[in-house]
Amino acid sequence: MLVMEVCPNGSLVSYLRKRRGNVPLSEKLRFAIEASDGLAYLEKKLCIHRDIAARNCLLSAKFEIKISDFGMSDDKVIVHDDTLEKVPVKWLAPETLQDKIYSLKTDVWSYGVLVWEIYAEGAEPYPGLTRLQTRAKIVVQNYRMEMPRDTPKSVAEVVYQCWERDPARRPEMSKIFRMLKEIGERSKA
Repeated sequence: MLVMEVCPNGSLVSYLRKRRGNVPLSEKLRFAIEASDGLAYLEKKLCIHRDIAARNCLLSAKFEIKISDFGMSDDKVIVHDDTLEKVPVKWLAPETLQDKIYSLKTDVWSYGVLVWEIYAEGAEPYPGLTRLQTRAKIVVQNYRMEMPRDTPKSVAEVVYQCWERDPARRPEMSKIFRMLKEIGERSKA
């Protein structure tokens, strides 16, 4: 059983869309840091979430990010799932799209897409592309989205590390958390 606190402020994606154009960069960075902190905790517990997205991040009474929707999560090191029928393709890593494999490193890829969503203020990733087109772009063409214009360069660099083709080259969530926290501390100075 999993017990979560009440999150009366709804999903992150709804919040971002409602406030589009009025979400300060400092708040976007805070959301990215808090999400990475939560995912670093799951990583430490060897929990593969498999559905990381802004729609699955809830906002607490204090507008803090809480990772939710553990319906697809697993506590194995690697999960092989033969179906991609009902999964959100635009958040999946190349190895998941190609070989139907999930790991802690596929969660890192999805986290990169989540950060893109945050800076795009709730827009859908790979805008204008169908599920099939997205899959072909990622797997065959090795395509990566550009980060939205107002994304700080240092944050974009972290995201591009999350989108490394080789899962072994993607950083661990604990390292991502440390890098973003450092960016946050530098931005306050």
